[in-house]
Amino acid sequence: MSDSAPAAGGRSVRDGGRRGARLLGSSGLSGIILYVLVFALAITPVPYLLQTPGPVVNTLEPYEGVDLVSISGTETYEAEGTLDMLTVAVAGGPGRDIFAAQAVTSLINGVETVVPSEAYYPLSTTRDEVEAANSTDMISSQDEATAAALTELDIDYDSVIGVSQVVEDSAAAGVVEPGDHILAVDGQDIAGTEEGMAEVRQAVVDSTGPIELTLDRDGETVDATVEPVEADGVRSIGVVMSRAYSFPFDVDFAVEGIGGPSAGTIFALTIIDLLTEGNLTGGEAIAGTGAIDASGQVSPIGGARQKVAAAAASGAEYFLSPAGNCAEVLGARGVDELTVVRIDDLSAAHQAVASIAAGDTGDLPTCTDAAQ
Repeated sequence: MSDSAPAAGGRSVRDGGRRGARLLGSSGLSGIILYVLVFALAITPVPYLLQTPGPVVNTLEPYEGVDLVSISGTETYEAEGTLDMLTVAVAGGPGRDIFAAQAVTSLINGVETVVPSEAYYPLSTTRDEVEAANSTDMISSQDEATAAALTELDIDYDSVIGVSQVVEDSAAAGVVEPGDHILAVDGQDIAGTEEGMAEVRQAVVDSTGPIELTLDRDGETVDATVEPVEADGVRSIGVVMSRAYSFPFDVDFAVEGIGGPSAGTIFALTIIDLLTEGNLTGGEAIAGTGAIDASGQVSPIGGARQKVAAAAASGAEYFLSPAGNCAEVLGARGVDELTVVRIDDLSAAHQAVASIAAGDTGDLPTCTDAAQ
């Protein structure tokens, strides 16, 4: 009996050791599997776009040593203060992967937005096409902002047909350039209207040989001969036309690397400030966003949550928001640090900034008022 107890006790200890080894082995294996799964999650690309707050750029100061907005050919005035253009950095999309771990982290932090890529781009879209579209939108927004500012200041200008894009390897490639204005086709003057664009298209479709385009290129008249080619049963020269404008002076923008239309309202306010005496902002820190058309109508934009966060982090006191973005803006991180001013058009934005400069802010239209 006395011999059996230690033996039994010994067996108990040894048996327990074997069970512990089995448990440890199982736990270790589970840890390895979990690690592999987490690693796989981290490196698995997903078809989403990740929107994050981008750089904040004061349009009234030089950007990378160059004036962001400059005007020549007319009298201008020194502008001081802060009119912040807000941007959104986008990861993912055509030609650029984001990973599942990034998407999950972004959903948690509450500042970034994760959206399916196809919500913005067809699945067949290439990165080059995205960049070309962003560049086109930015050029168009600059023209629309200039036209809106001049309309607000009662300065006359002319509408023309602009070339916003030339398709690579098309008939017009190397002959017509983005930014050209189409003045005439085969000697026939063309009005800068939708009807004028329709006339250009019809001339291409009806052609049996080369067509002659008269172009304005940076103030010089250029004659261009283009031989239309047939694509999908329709003759084409490979240019994308859009409404453009001929202004009585030059307005230049130094925004390389920034695309999209959402800076239009801030651009228009900057132009107004440069063309009028005094400081429009009165030294107040104002940020804002909103696409704009030549009539001054302000439209909602994407990435409003990120822009609010960027404005608050940069120290802005006021945020100009398109009315259509109010609901999104009011739910953004950092909104409590800002006075959010609701704007429907450029005239309202202009008046709001003037009121802020004068310290007369009691009657500013706000997104909070709209929500109530």
